[in-house]
Amino acid sequence: MRNRLKTALIGVIIFFGSSFSIMAFHNDIGLVDLFAQIYEQVIGYAPEHIGGLEIGYSIGLAAGILVFFNHFSLKKRENDPTPLQVEMSKYEQDIEDTIERISKKGQQPEQSSGQGSGADLGNGG
Repeated sequence: MRNRLKTALIGVIIFFGSSFSIMAFHNDIGLVDLFAQIYEQVIGYAPEHIGGLEIGYSIGLAAGILVFFNHFSLKKRENDPTPLQVEMSKYEQDIEDTIERISKKGQQPEQSSGQGSGADLGNGG
């Protein structure tokens, strides 16, 4: 029960965070003004209420997100990893590389002396 509550809370936070990001982006590019200009160019005036352009854009945005991430279909069409799986794989590889680099850095003085003696043997023989 506790895990489901945590999952629900995280889902709500991600939903509102994503919504805010999309709205901030639309505000930055002036989407309302852009739609008004398109309406004026095509039909000669900007409607006072929400028009078909906004509705179509909203549906297309949601559908595009669902198709792009390919998470919400019951049967996946492809065996390709999703963008989220690719990023998680990169993240895990970065962690492994960092841990390996840190462990090598801690062993570096010991390896330096060992490598130096091996190089000396190679040069002398």
